[in-house]
Amino acid sequence: MREKKRILIADDEDSIRRSLADILRDEGYIVVLARDGHETMEKIAIKPPDLVFLDIWMPGMDGMEVLKEIKAEWPDVQVVIISGHGNIETAVKATKLGAYDYIEKPLSLEGVLLTTRRALQEDDIYKSEHKKMPLKKKSKNIGGTKSGMVDRKGRRDVPGSSIPQRTIKKSIVLGGQGLHSGMQTGLILSPLPPDSGIIFTELSSEEMVPAHLDYVCSTDYSTTIKSGHTSIMTIEHLMAVLHIYKITNLLIKTGSEIPIFDGSATRFCQMIEDAGVEEQDGLIEEITIDNFYLIGDVNGRHISIGHSDNLIIQYSMDCPPPIGKQEIRFVFDSTEIFKEEIAPARTYGFVKDYGKLEAMGLAKGGRLSNLILVDDERVINTSLRFADEFARHKVLDTLGDLYLLGKPIKGEVYARMTGHTENITLLRKIAECEKN
Repeated sequence: MREKKRILIADDEDSIRRSLADILRDEGYIVVLARDGHETMEKIAIKPPDLVFLDIWMPGMDGMEVLKEIKAEWPDVQVVIISGHGNIETAVKATKLGAYDYIEKPLSLEGVLLTTRRALQEDDIYKSEHKKMPLKKKSKNIGGTKSGMVDRKGRRDVPGSSIPQRTIKKSIVLGGQGLHSGMQTGLILSPLPPDSGIIFTELSSEEMVPAHLDYVCSTDYSTTIKSGHTSIMTIEHLMAVLHIYKITNLLIKTGSEIPIFDGSATRFCQMIEDAGVEEQDGLIEEITIDNFYLIGDVNGRHISIGHSDNLIIQYSMDCPPPIGKQEIRFVFDSTEIFKEEIAPARTYGFVKDYGKLEAMGLAKGGRLSNLILVDDERVINTSLRFADEFARHKVLDTLGDLYLLGKPIKGEVYARMTGHTENITLLRKIAECEKN
């Protein structure tokens, strides 16, 4: 019989300790209680637990001090920070100090149990909690059928091929600012077991939002997903990087918006590489586009996708100066080429649009350092990284939106003067054909 896991609850509020203890004991865990930081350290020294729920604000010795000492003396003990007065900066600091996760009060039953099971790596139980969530559909080619087999000895994949599922090796955190909300925000990325999917959640809520087309609620200047009362803005740059690295299982905790950083995807690439990529048991079948799909007018604004043995995106734009005519054709055949040629391309905005954006409650975080700012004559705040940086950034956005089909994709995309709205409309057309 497997030994019961031991959990220590450290909180100066009697009601919190009792409630958490009742929940965890009902699930079969051994629970130990502590009222302050000094008592916490004493009880850990007697017998280190498997997991600690640690309040930040406690008398005598606050939670951050306790966290530092726990990770210095017992690095294998998992620590989940709980707080009723925290924010994204607190969450980022705690995670950098070694906390496994950060959850806000009032605590939800489902949130506590999911966090506990992830921290204790009880994957089978975790996955059973997610059977109700439509994260994955049965694998199939889109628009037709093609025979194919997986070849994992270095030869190229064929249409319909399966690849190993992937997550990251360790949790990682970054802080930043939202472009549209203007709020300080951040990211905590954590591994998930196979067949979990990519899931977003806010720090202040345990409500989960799958990174899937079905949850897209807005495409106004960025892609936003929503479930219940929880919505996450500006996910496209991060999703593009997850697409390229073929990360299929990941928990993303954030504020209401993904940080913009410098307006490109470079920091997200570095974040994934710092965390490390881990192949998992279980395969996922890539989506292979076999038919031709078109949104818009081929002689004007449009986006289409057709068959290819790779992912290819060709984007063209014809704008007044200083942007002018730009066109790029990019074949995604390695993460290195993506990091060099597409990831550094920054988002851009027009001075003339700022009044409209302000009226919509957007672009509150726009700074000279996190986007390319364009007036009627020139780029006014930076030097371009590429002559065609605007078109390259559109490729980045398109790549991120495509991953909302839920799997890596193979197909050849042609787009002209399009944005998030057309991207999502195309995906909905593909998904509708898949159902039929």
